[in-house]
Amino acid sequence: MWKPFILENLHFAINAFGALSLFAIFWLYFDIWYPKKTLKEGLKAAGFLLLSISFLLHATQLEVSVLQSSLLSQDLSLTVVGILRILGYVLIGIGLLVEDIGTNTNKKKAGAVWFLPIVSLAQPILAAGVGWLYLRKVAVGLEQHLKRISLGFFILAAYELLSLRSLFVGTSNIDIFEVVAPFGVLWMIEYLVALAAFIILFKWAFFYLVKRINTQLFIILTSSVLTIFLFTAISFTFLLLKNLQDETLSRLDTDAGVLTFALDAKGSEARSAALALSQNPSVASAILDGEGSTLSDMAQVALIEGKLTSVIIADDNGQVLARGEERERVGDSLSDDSLFKRAVLGGAQTSLSTRDGALAPLVSVRAAVPVDTEEGVIGVVIAGISIDNAFMDGVKRATGLEAAIFGGDTLSATTITDFSGKTRPIGIKETNKEILATLLSKGEKSSGQVTLLNREYFAVYHPLKDVDGVPIGMVLTGKPSYSVLAAAGRSIELTFLLPEP
Repeated sequence: MWKPFILENLHFAINAFGALSLFAIFWLYFDIWYPKKTLKEGLKAAGFLLLSISFLLHATQLEVSVLQSSLLSQDLSLTVVGILRILGYVLIGIGLLVEDIGTNTNKKKAGAVWFLPIVSLAQPILAAGVGWLYLRKVAVGLEQHLKRISLGFFILAAYELLSLRSLFVGTSNIDIFEVVAPFGVLWMIEYLVALAAFIILFKWAFFYLVKRINTQLFIILTSSVLTIFLFTAISFTFLLLKNLQDETLSRLDTDAGVLTFALDAKGSEARSAALALSQNPSVASAILDGEGSTLSDMAQVALIEGKLTSVIIADDNGQVLARGEERERVGDSLSDDSLFKRAVLGGAQTSLSTRDGALAPLVSVRAAVPVDTEEGVIGVVIAGISIDNAFMDGVKRATGLEAAIFGGDTLSATTITDFSGKTRPIGIKETNKEILATLLSKGEKSSGQVTLLNREYFAVYHPLKDVDGVPIGMVLTGKPSYSVLAAAGRSIELTFLLPEP
């Protein structure tokens, strides 16, 4: 959680510093334009102002595409920032071209093609075009002082090129996502390049600002306000995030209890179905008479009517006499099954259990009820309900929970999907040794952060135990950690950036 927090604030600080640097250059050109109001200086001043505003708006956006929070809606905000950025580069470029035309009419309008914002690479091309025009003034006009601002725009073009990684963030390819993901290596390189460009531009502007005392005081005041705001925002966000994290984990703990209650409810359903079948006099008669076909028919009817996954009828020694789901599979023994043994000795029992599946262990709720007669227990009816994705989706529809069930350390069923909303990470293993030791060895609950399908979640784990109290799996309830970050970001906007309604 704290890595995104630190990097999110770094994103804000770098963009805000960039806005300040470009605003300082705007102020220089505005100071030159104001007495004479020439077109060339006015265009450049307007261009730098638009660039400054675009980076200021970009600073308010969270670096998480699916949970972005900004002053404007996500799509509109990205559109506005892109338009302002392109218009800014275009106006600066036209201003430089107008300046060239005014000084030498024989020069060709080279570079004008750089400003056709009709392709997806418009921003890096336009930034490079502005850098090229400034470099041209250094080479042709011998204005050596523009060499630094030219370098700044070329580096800014590299930043714009790297920022195109955001176009691929929505990919379902894990390898590509790891490269382009927010706060990944490419993201860090992108913002280090941006910081280098802004430092160069700010140093170029500050060299001239020191010669204008009023402007210098204005920029110093603006920088001080920005620093104070950033410090306040970070401190406020730190406290807010800590409170939100604690509250989120507390709610998830309650949610995990709700899911456990839903599992208990399924256990009660299985128990009712097994009890109804065990009390059917025909079942006792068929067991005593060895009528396997009749028992299979009754088990199959109970399976369908009770919407169960499995129904087993066994004698008092554990030999399977009938199955509702697999009629031909009989004769095997349940004598080593703890649930069967407890039912024979102590009445109706309910338990969670796991068995091997194709991709992952299958978790189910089972209930065992003895078949009693005047002579004693002559058999046991076991009814089971699988805890699968359909069950988890039903829980999500009813409660809104993002949840998962583990058989041992392996994910068995979940509501969590990838970006496409189709793939579920069934079969992946929980590798956190501390969580596994707490849940599967000690049988205690745990909380923390986990990563599923390249997304970080706040998560609370509760152990799943069988009838003997032995942990056989885990239940997880989670909430994307970036949603907490988004809530904190929105709170900052309401506190610092938006007026009170």
